[in-house]
Amino acid sequence: MLKPLILFALVICVHLCASAQETTKDSIPVADTIPVNTDSIEKEINQFLAYYDSLKAPRSYWLISIGGGNTQFSVKNLALNAQQSTANLSLTPTIGYYAKSGFGITYNNFLLTEQGKTQLLQHALTLSYDQLQLEKISYGFSYTRFFGKKEFVNQVSPYDNDFLAYIQFGKKKFTPGVMLGFSSGRYRETIAYLDSAQTRIPLTNQLVTYYYFVNDTSDIRLRDVSLIPYLRYQWQFDGFGKKDYFTLQPSFLALGSASSVKIDSKGAYKQTGRLSRSRSYEETYSQKTNFQFQSLGFQLDASWYIGKFFFNPQVYIDYYLLSSKYKWSSLFSVQTGFMF
Repeated sequence: MLKPLILFALVICVHLCASAQETTKDSIPVADTIPVNTDSIEKEINQFLAYYDSLKAPRSYWLISIGGGNTQFSVKNLALNAQQSTANLSLTPTIGYYAKSGFGITYNNFLLTEQGKTQLLQHALTLSYDQLQLEKISYGFSYTRFFGKKEFVNQVSPYDNDFLAYIQFGKKKFTPGVMLGFSSGRYRETIAYLDSAQTRIPLTNQLVTYYYFVNDTSDIRLRDVSLIPYLRYQWQFDGFGKKDYFTLQPSFLALGSASSVKIDSKGAYKQTGRLSRSRSYEETYSQKTNFQFQSLGFQLDASWYIGKFFFNPQVYIDYYLLSSKYKWSSLFSVQTGFMF
């Protein structure tokens, strides 16, 4: 809409300039009039419009940032992060390159800060594509591969592969959309614990308790499919100076998922206080959960841009719809860095 108005304004200006140069035949002879080079004017208009289009065209850029928060299961999928049972604080240094074609690549580190110590837990490499130039819709997808996890602990993601696609309708303030995710993972848990069993002696009917040392190693496979419809409001306003501005994007989301888990356990147990050999065992357990909407969420995404510098806090509040003692949970992250 803005481009036709600019073109119309330029044509009016050219017409006024040409009219100003015209005079009556009685005052100045025709031979003394100044001819208007319409080809040159058209060329100038085309050059200006080409420059105007270049200002709006997407550009390639690098991003370097440092962030912190309690999201650890996924880089982008809120349905996975809402499954977290713990909320440990982690630091996330990030470097990324985003091409003007829409493709991007991002590398993240996850550093756990606990009891005054910082340790590297996991790496994540994300490949993405975003199409934002269409008139009526926007869409994109991303694939994240997690590295560095051998055995699962509460501070890392149990998933190895995380795929997320989205489509968003319209370019107005209110924009509905939907996200579809698929994630899979495999990890190992090794535990040693003391167990007990009770039995009755046949002759005396006496109840006797036996204690066992158990060493167990479990191989766990996870699959998760998620569907997230959402409604987002986009708001942009001026900042404090000429080179800064703010964006604010509140969103309402419904988080649905279906999952499956398979556990293959191998181990050995040995009765305490005896010299008997340990006995080995193998067990397989599997469980599937049908698709259901598990929670409703509200996300607030705010950004402050000052030239090449940016500051981006995010807050997510989740209300669990299914039966649970704890209905409310929250996630947050803060990221700051430079784009150049």
